[in-house]
Amino acid sequence: MAMMKKKTVQFKFRFGSAAILLIFSIVVSLVAYLYLKAMVTRDVYKETEIFISTADATRTYVKDILRPKMVDILPRDGFIPHAMSTSFIGREVMQRVRERFPEFNYKRASVNPMNPLNQADGFEKKMLKWFQEHPEADEWHGVIKTNDRSYYTRLRAIYAEAECLRCHGDPAVAPIDLIKIYGTKGGFHYSIGDVVAADTIYIPVDISFVRVREAAFSIFIIAVVSLVSLLGLFYLLFNRTVVSELKDLLATFRSISGKDDSQDEILFLEVGDEVAQLKEAFEHVAGDLKRAHDGLKTSEAKYRHIFETSQDAIIILDCKTRIKDINLAGLKLFGLMGREEALSIETAYQLFWDVRDARHFFNTVEKEGYVNGLERPMVDRTGKKLMVMLSATVRRDDNDQFTGIDVILRDVTDKRRMEKYLSQTEKLAAIGQLASGVAHEINNPLGVIKCYSNLIAKELSEKTQMIDDIRIIRKHTEQCQSVVDALLNFSRISEPKRIPTDIHTCIDDVLAVILPQLDKDRIFVDKDYSDDIPEITVDPQKIKQVLMNLFMNARQAMVSGGTLTVRTRLHDHGNTVSVAVADTGAGIAEKHIGRIFEPFFTTKGSQKGTGLGLSVSYGIIKQHGGEIEVTSDLGKGSTFTVFLSITGEST
Repeated sequence: MAMMKKKTVQFKFRFGSAAILLIFSIVVSLVAYLYLKAMVTRDVYKETEIFISTADATRTYVKDILRPKMVDILPRDGFIPHAMSTSFIGREVMQRVRERFPEFNYKRASVNPMNPLNQADGFEKKMLKWFQEHPEADEWHGVIKTNDRSYYTRLRAIYAEAECLRCHGDPAVAPIDLIKIYGTKGGFHYSIGDVVAADTIYIPVDISFVRVREAAFSIFIIAVVSLVSLLGLFYLLFNRTVVSELKDLLATFRSISGKDDSQDEILFLEVGDEVAQLKEAFEHVAGDLKRAHDGLKTSEAKYRHIFETSQDAIIILDCKTRIKDINLAGLKLFGLMGREEALSIETAYQLFWDVRDARHFFNTVEKEGYVNGLERPMVDRTGKKLMVMLSATVRRDDNDQFTGIDVILRDVTDKRRMEKYLSQTEKLAAIGQLASGVAHEINNPLGVIKCYSNLIAKELSEKTQMIDDIRIIRKHTEQCQSVVDALLNFSRISEPKRIPTDIHTCIDDVLAVILPQLDKDRIFVDKDYSDDIPEITVDPQKIKQVLMNLFMNARQAMVSGGTLTVRTRLHDHGNTVSVAVADTGAGIAEKHIGRIFEPFFTTKGSQKGTGLGLSVSYGIIKQHGGEIEVTSDLGKGSTFTVFLSITGEST
């Protein structure tokens, strides 16, 4: 059964080829038969045209030439059929033609003839009736079968004309000699336009059709023999050329299957013809491919599920750092509206805050093959700065060529901000406790020193040298007391009393206080207020304290004058307000940016500040659940930006 099954392809091919050859030969023979038959019919029609034209010419000559002459010669009732009857003369002429062409038969058939020889048979009567019913038709031709023979038949109708009625109209007016010859039984009572008779020609064609069939059969035999021979030659050529290639292909399929030929699963490769073997091999490998494809689809579905549901952002980059795919967490991280927007980004370099960080990251990945836990600042769609932990691996193809990078990103902005806040809070708390203790211990001796220095100053004359020394002591004592007061204020940060507040009013109130000093220092104030800023829920006194610190720091940074810019904006769909204070001073060195909010840290020298203003401001903003950021360009100025929630909640 297996062998019969494996030989089915070869059998079907041979059987199908034989069927196609048979059908093709039959069609060719049938076409040839119809073509030859049409040629015979066309040739016979041309022959009938000659005979019909002869009969028609004879009738026309008698009617138009001979009969008028005889009418002029003979008396009125005279009639000689040999010279005046078109049917008689036509029959006699065509009889002589038949002597030379014995297969030819001519008859002037009529339903009501004068001469019984012209009496129509059943077929001719039927056709005469048809001509009578179809006066627009002049003739009919076709093949009929009678007396077991096939005849090509052509009939041409003869209609009664005015000159015909002298002999074929009313017998009473017909020539007496005509009546004597034919009598009054037939051939009379016709009217103009009646079908009198039909010139009928019969030519036998059965022998010609037999020859046509024989020729068609010969063509059939020749076509079958020729095509079978040609197919045999092609089959031999196929076996000599293609079969060897099929055997090599089958060997390839054996190697692809990964099984030994002796195993039952591939015994089919030793059975049947090569086409059947190839079919079975294809089915076997196709089954393996389907299983592999199903496995890949399952794996792809699992990967896609992990990719889309991952809490970390995942970005797939090509070798030119263009984004090829991004998951939902990635879209959320960078604030992108959809994958189309992500794919439109020209390069992943645009996602980094600093292009130098991007260059270092990609160079490291390409060189090392991976990066793990690298933290770098990045930027979202709105320009917001993010701190992101990056891990990445390179992708390579089968030829070990670099094709792209898979990047996993984790947003650690809030985590690092919280760590910084906790560190700053712990530091402020520890320093606050220390400051409180130290301030109380120092404040009392300073008070004693100041008191006794005042007493000594009262007892001394203004002109003595000692009075100047006492004044120096009092000056430095007061300076120490100001430091102590700052320490006490630093350690006594109270809870804010939040009320709805117009931030622009707070800014204007603080500027009104320091504006004389700013004018004196040739500092111009530029207010850039947004018109859509609503009231915010804050402690106005504490916010004014922060603004005062920021304005005074900006004033001290612009020793040669400059511009103090105060800018307000609305963010996060109207939920956050920012106040930016920018100066055109000396700026802050990059190494000092990270310590700018630490207590007692200052870059202005011991005579210009205690280093507690920004620390206190930082604490106040954090109490309000806000953020304070600083950016600086050394030699061009600094910008401090405060972010506050409108509702007083954490931003």
